[in-house]
Amino acid sequence: MLKKTNEAGGPVTALVPWDDFLADIVNRWSGDTGERKQDRSKRREQEILRAALRVFARDGISRARIGDIASEAGMPVSSIYEYYPGKEELAYAVPLSVFGRFYSEYAEAVAGKATARERLRLYLWLAADFARRNPEWSRTLYLEIWPSVLVGETTVRHAIDDYVRVIVHLIRQGEAAGEWPSGHNPYETATILNGSVNQLIITWLIYRRPRDLMKVTGSVIDRTMALLGH
Repeated sequence: MLKKTNEAGGPVTALVPWDDFLADIVNRWSGDTGERKQDRSKRREQEILRAALRVFARDGISRARIGDIASEAGMPVSSIYEYYPGKEELAYAVPLSVFGRFYSEYAEAVAGKATARERLRLYLWLAADFARRNPEWSRTLYLEIWPSVLVGETTVRHAIDDYVRVIVHLIRQGEAAGEWPSGHNPYETATILNGSVNQLIITWLIYRRPRDLMKVTGSVIDRTMALLGH
């Protein structure tokens, strides 16, 4: 966000252009830190993350052990510690390894959408669809990581914050373009929109209900987005 002043001297918020805003999000979680690891080392780390994801989704983070992850990955425990100092650090690395894919998918899919309404609806819909297609990852994120009091100021917390920032940005963009009235607190509106979809995902993960997750998701998104007005 950039701050400007109006004629009365009061602050007016100017939105960062959408393409720039989204590119910044995608680049931040692309997984490219600029430090080139050897291919073998990078492959091994990915094997560890995939094994950890399976174990966390199956057993839960609290019950999982480093030894379980090492066994799942087919490598000694010492190899795990070469990459991660402990289970907590590994637990937070797991969702981050997939966040970048979600943002990249969204950036590609949203390229042809011109309005904030279209972009916002697609974002909420894709969040549920991505969770459906990646159930082990979504179980770990939505049932273990997101509600955890241990998230604190970890990197994964910043990834979650960015996830919600996209919703807030699009709400403000729609207001600025006159697609819906302004005046409502965008953070409260984002909480309603995001919370509705999250609850659907969580219910589906635990009970496998609704059976047709995406059909119900589309209906819920339409109903909650009606709160934005016209």
